[in-house]
Amino acid sequence: MSGQIEFRSHVSSNQRAALERLLFFNACQGRVAAGIAAAVENFGTPEIVVAGPDRLRVTLSEIADAQALFAVEKETGRPVGMALYMRQDFESVEVLHLSIAAEYASGGVRSDAQLLLKLLRELRRCTRRMKGVRRLDLYYARLRNSTPRWRPLAKAAI
Repeated sequence: MSGQIEFRSHVSSNQRAALERLLFFNACQGRVAAGIAAAVENFGTPEIVVAGPDRLRVTLSEIADAQALFAVEKETGRPVGMALYMRQDFESVEVLHLSIAAEYASGGVRSDAQLLLKLLRELRRCTRRMKGVRRLDLYYARLRNSTPRWRPLAKAAI
């Protein structure tokens, strides 16, 4: 996958429809719908904006200094992953929105590429260059139900 995907801070303007599908019409949104709703309420709506003659970026309506990192297929230029993040305080960066194309998500035909893991790893690498940053937090993870996902063990027969 490393040869097929590259990470960028922008997407080519001819990929607007693909970016809209990834960000707004993603089939995997149901998995984290509560997190998305809370993030939009707290930080504003993600917006696709033109940034230069041939570039698109994603910003937040309420957070001026939010930044995006895109996972883009090298051959097609299609965005297949995105992390929208901001510096929460001097020591931490918070990922406010994550989006992975359905075929790269868990259960997708390209799930073995582990795009989410690689996107977060690349974001972590980028944040290491920011002076003072020691922590990378995931906003959606804070909102997850704290109950365990596994079933309790059945009592042993005596």
